[in-house]
Amino acid sequence: MPLLRLKKNWEFKRAYRYGRTVVSKNIVLYYCPNRMEINRIGFSISKKVGGSVIRNRIKRLFKEALLTMEHRIKKGYDLILVARKPSTDLNYHGAVRELTNLCRKGQLFLKEQ
Repeated sequence: MPLLRLKKNWEFKRAYRYGRTVVSKNIVLYYCPNRMEINRIGFSISKKVGGSVIRNRIKRLFKEALLTMEHRIKKGYDLILVARKPSTDLNYHGAVRELTNLCRKGQLFLKEQ
């Protein structure tokens, strides 16, 4: 199943205001319950991180990493990934490792891995 996206400004604001945060060196993860049976994902990547090619590469990396972990994450959350400057150096395996650590910190896994 493809990941559903957060696109509206009010969806992002709600997650920022009422959600919780977990932080790593490369990314910040905001998560907020959404009262649905699905997870939705949004990305916030500043132009300070890099040009459009770099920003889109980061989105593709983390989207693919989330797709591989989707079956392990609890349902019913809006997730927002905010990329930081060091995330430009990540590869796929680094992105999976980062998301795994952040989901573990935020207790978003179905059962502890």
